Amino acid sequence: MGFVFGIVMSAMLHSGGGVVAAVSASGPAVVAYRERRSDAQAMLDDVNARRASRGLPPLRLDPELCAIARAHAVDMAARAYFGHDTPEGESPFDRMDRAHYQYGYAGENLALDRSVDAAANALWHSAEHRENILEPHYQKVGIAAVLAPAGEIFVEDFSD
Repeated sequence: MGFVFGIVMSAMLHSGGGVVAAVSASGPAVVAYRERRSDAQAMLDDVNARRASRGLPPLRLDPELCAIARAHAVDMAARAYFGHDTPEGESPFDRMDRAHYQYGYAGENLALDRSVDAAANALWHSAEHRENILEPHYQKVGIAAVLAPAGEIFVEDFSD
């Protein structure tokens, strides 16, 4: 069984597969993690099918949100943690702000599981994650899927 975490936040508007790498904090070593773009696409397809089943429009894949999601997935894999906040306390919204990403509504789902199907089902069967998937304010999503020693890490970053 995998692990899932989900959060949602409202804020004022003012405010394939490739190899991705992370530099180790303990030295110059570079650790590579396999990005599973086909799994990210499968997760997007699943999210949009579930939204369509409830009469909601599909989410558009946003390259900026994908980059934010990918960086967090790689960081979790490289530093062996799993959570919305980094060990330094940086939240998903801090990461979006640091990237100068503009949003009014934003949320994040995380899953760590053995496959995209298992992760998608775990997210759907959690009320908090299902709320993010079905949030009508959301129009865009960034999805990352990164293979790590503990399993496959999925990050879904949502925004309006």
